[in-house]
Amino acid sequence: MSRNSRKKSPNKTITEIDSTLKEPLDIVRDVKTDTRLVKLQKMVGRTTFTESRNLATLIPCERLYLKFEGNNPTGTQKDRIAVALANSCAKLPYGGITTASCGNFGAAIAYASNYYRIPEIHIFIPRNYHVPKSRLKIINDSNAIIHLVDGTYEEAVILSSTMARENNWFDANPGMNGTSEISINAYAEIAFEIISDLRRAPDYVLCPVGNGTTIAGIHLGFKKLFDSKRIPKLPKMVACSTRRGNPIVKSYKMKSRIIKDLTPQDIVETKINEPLTNWHSFDGQEALDALYESGGFAETASETKMLEFTRSLRIEEGLNVHPASACTLAVLAKTTSNNVMLKGTFICILTSRYT
Repeated sequence: MSRNSRKKSPNKTITEIDSTLKEPLDIVRDVKTDTRLVKLQKMVGRTTFTESRNLATLIPCERLYLKFEGNNPTGTQKDRIAVALANSCAKLPYGGITTASCGNFGAAIAYASNYYRIPEIHIFIPRNYHVPKSRLKIINDSNAIIHLVDGTYEEAVILSSTMARENNWFDANPGMNGTSEISINAYAEIAFEIISDLRRAPDYVLCPVGNGTTIAGIHLGFKKLFDSKRIPKLPKMVACSTRRGNPIVKSYKMKSRIIKDLTPQDIVETKINEPLTNWHSFDGQEALDALYESGGFAETASETKMLEFTRSLRIEEGLNVHPASACTLAVLAKTTSNNVMLKGTFICILTSRYT
């Protein structure tokens, strides 16, 4: 099937999907010779890293730096793993690629897979989620098929994976087909970039957590640097999330070294916290391990504070971030609420721009 001959299907619910096995297609691409892929590789990563002096009056810490992932093509850190997963798919004779998403990951997978000319792109989205129109536009513009699912994100993952097995699609869902290893290694690049820019190891790195993949990957990157003696210490990883339900934060606060699921009834989803809240974190154990291995911790932030720091970032730093990304600053401010100056170097990861 050529790129031009592929027909774009309308949005479908899970019950409307044709489960006929697709014939495998050899779509292996050579990144070094395909100019489209060279362009994609150059667009992803090497994101903005800056010291924030303007927020010093709001957060009394010695040195504060921001790592803004909104510079990536679709506006989030998920472009990093989307490229890695699309590349893995393109090396094998799959008939397509699929993932479940609340919006960000689906847009990233669709965008990267379109560059790799993967024949079919299937994105499963819970019907009741507040997916921004900008994310839906990226998915549609990438010639992906959106499947609306009556259920939670976790249920959408299961359905997407089931359809992957039945249709010979590459399963890009977290925790499936080795995707966790691919994704965590892709996020390790964030640590490499931080050290390249900072020229030393920070004391703390604060990262938003939902499934936990990003924080696990950044920690892995620092571990690789430490093991190769490029940095003298491991930064303490801090998992930042919503008060309204995240297994990583809950498990840490219970002093558990084993990730413990919540129940669907334990979480409250809103337009602000959707990237952070879930009852099952697919890479939660890896994230929890990162906290204990680095001597870090986990903390929550209120949506009010997330919105407050979203405004502060826009006014003081000129960065337009999604409120969930600002949870790192909200947690840091919460930690310094007694107005005692925190010594050391702090990195706040801002995972996505607001679109």
